[in-house]
Amino acid sequence: MSTLLWNLVLALLWAAMLDDITPANLAIGFGVGLLLLGFSTSQHGASPYAMKLLYVGHLLALIFWNVLSANWRLAHEIMTPGVNNQPAIYAYEMEARTDMEVTLLALIVSFAPGTLGLEVSSDRRLIYVHVMFTTTREGFTREIREHVERPLLKVLR
Repeated sequence: MSTLLWNLVLALLWAAMLDDITPANLAIGFGVGLLLLGFSTSQHGASPYAMKLLYVGHLLALIFWNVLSANWRLAHEIMTPGVNNQPAIYAYEMEARTDMEVTLLALIVSFAPGTLGLEVSSDRRLIYVHVMFTTTREGFTREIREHVERPLLKVLR
């Protein structure tokens, strides 16, 4: 049985033990099950399941932060007089290779206001991204690689 399924079973048992199956009790049971399963490993350190859930949480937090900061920057641009943006199109060399990795990377890049994944090259090594607020190409590459692609690949691989 997979670790996720065990965690769901533990969450249901927790809620059944409390004799009140509510979303809050299921969430608490899931957390308790995660702690139990995280410590029940034969190897030293956290289990791969617990680490994968931490990676998912980290990726979601980064996406939330990117969307929040992009919305703030876009709102500031709209509210201030004059035009302060300088749009550009960058070619970003991806580490992502599978269809799922490339698709999710393009979706996450396009999710934040001010950026849009335009096209993936035919050899699937480059993605062309339109950005509303120009930075240096190196800064753009570093930002995407460290705050989007590597956390995404930790979750998917």
